[in-house]
Amino acid sequence: MVLTVTMPARDVPPLPPGLRATERRRVANELNTTAIHTLRRARVSDLQSGLSPERLSLLSVLVYAGPRTMGELARAEQVTRPAITRIVDALEADGLASREPVAADRRTVLVSATPAGRDVLEEARRGRVEALAAVLEGASRQELALVSRALEVVRRGLQA
Repeated sequence: MVLTVTMPARDVPPLPPGLRATERRRVANELNTTAIHTLRRARVSDLQSGLSPERLSLLSVLVYAGPRTMGELARAEQVTRPAITRIVDALEADGLASREPVAADRRTVLVSATPAGRDVLEEARRGRVEALAAVLEGASRQELALVSRALEVVRRGLQA
């Protein structure tokens, strides 16, 4: 059974104690709450893939960023090397990722998504996009354009 928690559109908790109220922090607080609920909604569709969130996340790195070393993957996923090894082992056992030694340094391996891994990730992504499209169902063209512009601002900040 999947429990979906929803909040009314304007039900945002107050700023955490100790933070001075500014417009930027108020919007950041709203973004934080909205992001959490958005990810919860999207994760429901992720269950269809049969993969854990950690495996899907790592597979996403491999599909969209290309082959990476174990150290690069650990940094990208913000986990320890033993943790990344367990996740890669599981993806490899499922035929979704493969490892190849690096010719210049035989102690290093590059991890890549397999064609099956790409297919699984794209199918999961289709479900996620559809779930999020449903969230935007009642939005007008102008509202969709506004959300798109706001997301550009967030992406720009993430790249800084």
